[in-house]
Amino acid sequence: MRFVWNRCVGSFTILGLIGASAPAAVAANRDPITIGAILSISGLYAPLGEPERNGLELAEKDINAHGGIGGRPLHIVIQDDEGKADTASQLATSFVGQNVAMIIGGTLTPTSNAIARVTNAAKIAQIYMTPTDTVWNTKAGVLPYVFETTPRNAIEADKLIDFSKTKFGAKKFAVLHDDAQYGSGGSIVLAAEAQKANVPIVDDEPFPITSTDVTAQLEKIKASGADTILLWTASPVAAIAVRQIRQLDLKVNVVGSTGIVSDNFLRVAAKDGDGVYADMDLNVTHPNAQQAAFLAAYRAAYHVRPANFASFAWDAGHLAALALAKTNGNRDGDAVANALVTLPPYHGTTAAFKFSATDHNGLSPNDVHIAFDKGAVWFTI
Repeated sequence: MRFVWNRCVGSFTILGLIGASAPAAVAANRDPITIGAILSISGLYAPLGEPERNGLELAEKDINAHGGIGGRPLHIVIQDDEGKADTASQLATSFVGQNVAMIIGGTLTPTSNAIARVTNAAKIAQIYMTPTDTVWNTKAGVLPYVFETTPRNAIEADKLIDFSKTKFGAKKFAVLHDDAQYGSGGSIVLAAEAQKANVPIVDDEPFPITSTDVTAQLEKIKASGADTILLWTASPVAAIAVRQIRQLDLKVNVVGSTGIVSDNFLRVAAKDGDGVYADMDLNVTHPNAQQAAFLAAYRAAYHVRPANFASFAWDAGHLAALALAKTNGNRDGDAVANALVTLPPYHGTTAAFKFSATDHNGLSPNDVHIAFDKGAVWFTI
């Protein structure tokens, strides 16, 4: 892997899939540097965890094909937590016992929190892939070992509200969200950002995470007079909600969080998904050079277009490699965490990351794109 310093913009670019001819591959007889990954590959959230697994597998191949980490191969051991926080905690504890260099995960807010409790206690660096920034930005302060590669909730909320006001002239918002940590946390953030934007949220409707019918919630939203529904969930209920919005003939705009941007949503919502908007960080319609190379490589490997979640994982893998390269393979958690916060900007497939001691996300609303569903395909504006 080649880390190239760009003097013009003051940042690192990885010339792996993205760039010039490869240097010699890693030496097969050198001890690998092992990272543990904990993802929700099966269960309710498999549409998120599966592309994350693919993104990490692709990142590992790319890194090793271009020199590894100081000539040592990177080995990413991927485990499935089935979307269960207690399982994620057990897997994290096991990885600590195996002396892994870092842990990547989780896919969800509860699993990421469960892993963070372990990594923080063990002083091992962690990179997770959910928008909930309270995993690292806690009431007790910033957790020094925990980092995030998905634009945090406040960035998403700001982007979605501003887009809705500009695109639709939205004046009254309703929030439809799941009752789990991701949805409930998103609802709180949306309320705060709406207040800053001086627009009212006239109704807030939670639904059970395993619900198959949100008609009752939609009837209340209809009565509220909302012109735009902000749909905040990462569960398959998103597509069911959109279908029921169409069945009830609600005259509302539907704008979702990044959690709905999956192929599963497209399949289940089908034609009812046409005209649904959401935020998406991987620009699939107008990609830059790095994103275009990633899109092509992912399709070549897995024969489908990658979802957002694959991009988050790809960047997590490469950020981990950058940090470990900077420490010369030193696995000490303080050294790795310090490497992450002192890295120059890393231009990944999700966005340009610049961590700091107080910002373990390092992104802004400018890094978020708006996507829309047309003909069961996600496009970005």
